Amino acid sequence: MPRGRRQNTQPARLQEALVLHKYILSLLGCKDLEALSRDLKDPALEGVDDEGVSRFYYALKQHQYDLHIPQEKLFEYDQNIVRHTSEINEKRPEKIQWKYYQYLALLFTEVYLDRYFANREQLRQDINTFLNDDFNFRAETWHGMDDFKEDDMNKLAYWCATGSGKTLMMHINIKQYLHYADKYHAKPLNRILILTPNEGLSSQHLQELYLSNFSAELFSKQGRGGVFTGKTIEVIDINKLADTDGDKTVAVESFEGNNLVLVDEGHKGSGGEVWKGYRNTLTQEGFSFEYSATFGQAIAAQTGASREALLKEYGKATLFDYSYRYFYNDGYGKDYRIMNMASWDDEELLHMYLTAYLLCLYEQTLVYESSPKVKNTFLIARPLGIFVGGSVNAVRTVRGLQVSDVVQILLFLQAFIDNPQEFTGYIKRLLNPEDGIKNPRGYSLFANSFMLTKQGLKMGEEDAFALQVYNKVMEKIFHSGATNAHLHIDKQKGGDKEIGLRVGSADYFGVINVGDSDSLVKLCEVNGLDCETREFGTSSLFTQINDEDSTINILIGSKKFSEGWSSWRVSAMGLMNVGRSEGSEIIQLFGRGVRLKGFKYSLKRSSALDSSYNPGPIPKGLREIETLNIFGVRADYMDTFRKYLEDEGLPHNEETYTAVQIPTVNLLGDKRLKIVRLKEGYDFKKTEIVKPETMMSGMHVKVDWTPKVDALWSEKSGVGSVAELSEDKLRPKHLNLLNWNRIFFAIEQMKNERSWYNMEISVDMLHQLMLQPDWYELAIQKADLEFHDFGRDVTRWEEITIALLRGYIERAYKRSKGKWESKYMETVYIDQNDPNFFNEYTVEVRNDQQEWIDKLIELREQITSGNLERDYQINSHWLQALRFDQHLFYPILCMKEKDANNNKVMVDPNTNEPLVKISPVALNEGETGFVQRIREYYEANKNGNLRGKDIYLLRNESRKGIGFFEASGFYPDFILWVNEGQKQRVVFIDPKGIRNLQGFKHPKIQLFKTLKEEVEPTLNDPDISLDSYIISNTPYREIHLWGERPEFLANHVLFKDDEEYVKTLFE
Repeated sequence: MPRGRRQNTQPARLQEALVLHKYILSLLGCKDLEALSRDLKDPALEGVDDEGVSRFYYALKQHQYDLHIPQEKLFEYDQNIVRHTSEINEKRPEKIQWKYYQYLALLFTEVYLDRYFANREQLRQDINTFLNDDFNFRAETWHGMDDFKEDDMNKLAYWCATGSGKTLMMHINIKQYLHYADKYHAKPLNRILILTPNEGLSSQHLQELYLSNFSAELFSKQGRGGVFTGKTIEVIDINKLADTDGDKTVAVESFEGNNLVLVDEGHKGSGGEVWKGYRNTLTQEGFSFEYSATFGQAIAAQTGASREALLKEYGKATLFDYSYRYFYNDGYGKDYRIMNMASWDDEELLHMYLTAYLLCLYEQTLVYESSPKVKNTFLIARPLGIFVGGSVNAVRTVRGLQVSDVVQILLFLQAFIDNPQEFTGYIKRLLNPEDGIKNPRGYSLFANSFMLTKQGLKMGEEDAFALQVYNKVMEKIFHSGATNAHLHIDKQKGGDKEIGLRVGSADYFGVINVGDSDSLVKLCEVNGLDCETREFGTSSLFTQINDEDSTINILIGSKKFSEGWSSWRVSAMGLMNVGRSEGSEIIQLFGRGVRLKGFKYSLKRSSALDSSYNPGPIPKGLREIETLNIFGVRADYMDTFRKYLEDEGLPHNEETYTAVQIPTVNLLGDKRLKIVRLKEGYDFKKTEIVKPETMMSGMHVKVDWTPKVDALWSEKSGVGSVAELSEDKLRPKHLNLLNWNRIFFAIEQMKNERSWYNMEISVDMLHQLMLQPDWYELAIQKADLEFHDFGRDVTRWEEITIALLRGYIERAYKRSKGKWESKYMETVYIDQNDPNFFNEYTVEVRNDQQEWIDKLIELREQITSGNLERDYQINSHWLQALRFDQHLFYPILCMKEKDANNNKVMVDPNTNEPLVKISPVALNEGETGFVQRIREYYEANKNGNLRGKDIYLLRNESRKGIGFFEASGFYPDFILWVNEGQKQRVVFIDPKGIRNLQGFKHPKIQLFKTLKEEVEPTLNDPDISLDSYIISNTPYREIHLWGERPEFLANHVLFKDDEEYVKTLFE
């Protein structure tokens, strides 16, 4: 044992044993994923640039991590990812664009497979050196791992949250493996197999494989050994594997051992040694990839030697960890709220609790129907409630009746339908914030819920209103407007033997999906439920749940459909009597519920959208429909689940919040402050045709096609010279060999993806542009312009041509749009309806923070009474309200999220649950500092340098306020007016980090010149002067290679650590 190794007496959690994951991180110069990804999370970095290089590549290169991978290799890995992605995108109507964590998972795979195939033994030695000399000396890691052996090397596992895109990453992994196997002349594969938990998931995989341009089929015993074996991907569920051939099974030995095996939900193998052995047999000479959201939970469910063995196996195999804690904290997926009722002995409380479930589903339905933006802009699916029982037919006695979990649910639904008076009473209590169901702290669980449902509720009319809500629930959820109608339980005749639920003769509102429907119907009949067998036609209520015209609002079943079933609709989840040992299954089911498409398929909830998105006004109640409500009833797993969330550093969101509205005071009054905007009624795309060939004058595009070699690495390697480089052109001898149709369709695709429908391009025009090469610079090795290998050379020149033309077309469109807009800009006076003004902040404070709630109420009273004369501290200096009367409204709420040690301060330290939520978003620390600096300068100089000048400031809302040129998408954070008499100087100011802007020519930096040279002359207003500045949060020392400090000033870039920068703004 190496000196200094610390031994732990208890098996660790999986996240503490991830040796392979930490090894790859070390090669990329980081100790953890957070450090590596800190500068990669901006969605503006997603996708590729005009040269076909991932923007993530540049970000990794630019941030100068202590890389132990040469830059040329990093570039090679990126180009492999780009190429593979392009191949699986060919047939897809919606093209895949990787999130940062998906890109990193693929990059980690590139690093591993390259080293694995190049020299497997050296890789093993390197990992063991890292294990013994680094990993075992870290305080946060488990030190019981033994050295990697030969048979540990051919397994990779991906611990990724449900909804994080594991299936698409699997497709790239197949291509990555085949690429490196071919590059290093590995033995040809016998088969490529995808193993799934069940037939339903097999069918889903098959559909996705077709979309990704793969040849694939469901495994067939009759098709074994055909001519396409090893070329066609075969999908098989694990239940068809056996020791010997049978009617529905196949002997695992018949596959031989040189297979590429991809295992979906690999945790299933963790609890089943038999089929896990099958998996190992299949890959004895081959390789396996495993994917699961619940590796950690599956291991934690084991004990003793079994747990330690699994911990070692998956600690060695897990290449990438993006488990749910990362997924949630990055803002992906729905929010969630978890409740549990420990007993159902109190029938009245149980009925009120389950009524709250129906009201949540009803409220979410109201939100869905309230605005087309909910569906069309934020891609929210119609809400679906699911009930999951621990068992379908396990019978127990409840109040003298023999019932099962599913029967208990049906009895509640029958009671709700048959007893409007009783359940109207429950609804009345639930809508009363002082009544209803209380949590252990004494607060009403649903005090701040059902806000759309409550609209129109008046004091003294509570009974009539509750009855009205009951009738609407019957109409919206149960499709019934009839009185005295009853619950009918219909077993499908033939078909899938589903059970449909309806009220009277209305459409089916629910479906039960269980294995043994006959036994369930018999048990329903024993309990007096109305059952019959009916024709459903040839359709399946369950399989059509995701269809637009599905009438199903409630799905009931056992936990079996947590695998192989996928839906974006789940928004409320009832868990009945789910046991203590089903942790992994519940995590999977939970993962199904929190899946979210989100605005522009960002996968993010609206409250976590990055500033680069512009969704416009958020529909009222959207947060409610972006929240998964979980109602547990005697769900003993709940404490385990809470512990899981806490171990992951996640909130369990049980606490409720008190919302306090903080009004704003608008100080605009009769001030006549000018802004510029595009004249109304003008539409660039409808009125202007862009002809790129007319914009060649002054056009400049530069493409660097030289190998991306790190000079430092070259020095270490003793490389004394590089290939001869030059700036050159593609000549007619190159251009005449190219496939111009391919080039045209690549540019046409770019044009369509960006909705540039008013641009005209043609094959001939593109060819003519390339024959007049003065507009571009091409840095390239001379050898790359010479003939060597016809196919490879021509492909390279086509890629270069596409890169050049992409750059030209983009610049031509932006230039055309900018010039057009500058002709139709006008000056107007800002008014009270400007989107930068709003009536109030909504501050939600967790109920156990009563002191803050009291402070906010006091702040509100000071504002409404006109007594707020200075800044107001709500919580020390973490949360405060600024008053600055030169800002056009007050107060300005400011929240500091992290302390000096980068620790979050406005969250519960035990659960990571936010203590305060503010909408619209509060100023962050940097923005707060800017406002305070402006205020300090104004107070110190209003009777000096600023005498005779009127100074005003306004925060400019991202994507809602004043922006310039849609193509650049720039909405500066603040607008400053420096007015003297009739003259108004309007300055647009953006405090930001500029490391990623790559030089002074970036349009955000050059906005000052655009305003002065292109916009201002067209306004015909001699009394307005436009200007802009960037206040750099990036220190000068980090970007000094751009130029000397005077050059930054000349380009209107100031540094926040410069004591004089505010003075410059006013001069």
